Amino acid sequence: MRIKMPELLLIAGTGRNSGKTTVACSVIRNISQGQPIVAIKITPHFHKNRIPGRIWVDRDDLVIVEETRTDTDKDTSRMLRAGAEQVYFVMAKDEQLREAIQIIIHLIPKKQPIVCESGGLIHHIEPGLFLMMNRSDTTEFKPGTTDLIALADRWITFDGNIPDFDPDTIIYSANQWKIEPKN
Repeated sequence: MRIKMPELLLIAGTGRNSGKTTVACSVIRNISQGQPIVAIKITPHFHKNRIPGRIWVDRDDLVIVEETRTDTDKDTSRMLRAGAEQVYFVMAKDEQLREAIQIIIHLIPKKQPIVCESGGLIHHIEPGLFLMMNRSDTTEFKPGTTDLIALADRWITFDGNIPDFDPDTIIYSANQWKIEPKN
């Protein structure tokens, strides 16, 4: 059974460089103007060179690090520069995703908006809004992606510079995410 989290905006992609962080940072910039926001980046790939920061969990099967630097080219550093109050980098296999999100939920204020980059988390969480990103020149999707497409609230194509969707139409109101067309 999936955990309901209307305060979570989940962004997944069909592959690398699909624009996930570009859209996430745009949303963070907009929302952080009016209230604090948290960002999370989750990957199933374990990196030997771990990002510096506050380590919350450091195991062979799960790593959670709070990003503290704004001066790197890492996606988590970009999220901090965009205005996120807290940013967490998670390395976890699918079996640890539920545990990872439960740990992070206890580290942040309740009902705070969260922007999260993760494909696998959709199997454990029912987010307020789920965006699927695809790079326009991508013809082959990573494994498991086609199952996610049907769950997405919005399919967004990214040409390498800008998405075919205006992230400014994403709002956070009454503790949930919505897409509201501009007038």
